[in-house]
Amino acid sequence: MRADGSNTGNLSSVILGLVVLALAGTVGTVGLIRQVAEIGPKVGDIVTFDPLEALSRDMRTKISVQRASGGPDAACVLDIGALHAGGGSVVIEASQAQTGDGYRVHWAGARNSDDQKGCGTSEDLLVDRADIETLAMAAGGYGVSPKKLRANTVWSARSSAR
Repeated sequence: MRADGSNTGNLSSVILGLVVLALAGTVGTVGLIRQVAEIGPKVGDIVTFDPLEALSRDMRTKISVQRASGGPDAACVLDIGALHAGGGSVVIEASQAQTGDGYRVHWAGARNSDDQKGCGTSEDLLVDRADIETLAMAAGGYGVSPKKLRANTVWSARSSAR
C-alpha cells in the first residue's frame, strides 16, 4: 500500500461516479413517469371515421355515453360500425375535472347508431377515457389520416388555382 492516499482518491472517484449515475437515472425515471401520465387523449384531439377505410369484422362495439345537455333522455349509443359506415368525427373539447377521467366531446357525422338510441348527427357528449381510447383504436388512432390530408391538399390547390 502506498502512503500517499491514491487508493482513497480512486475509491472517492468511483463513489462519486456511482452517485452521478444514480441521480441521472432518477431524473430520467421522473421524466418518463411524467410522459406516461400525459399519454392518452388531450383537449383538441380528434378521432375521425372514414367510410372508405376498412373496418374489422369483429368491431361490433356499442358505447353508451351521455349527452352534455343532460335531461331524462341524456343517454345515447355510439355504434362503431355505424360510425365507420357513415363517417364523422369526435373532437375532445374539455376534460371533466369532477369525474377524473371524463371528457366533453363533440360528435358530428352522418349517423352513429342503427337504432333509435343514437346520439344524432351533431351532439356534445360526455365520454370517459376508456371509451375515447376505444373510439380512437377503432378509427386507427387520433388525428386525420394521411390519405385525407393528401386529398384535401390536392383539392385546396385546385380550388385556389381557379
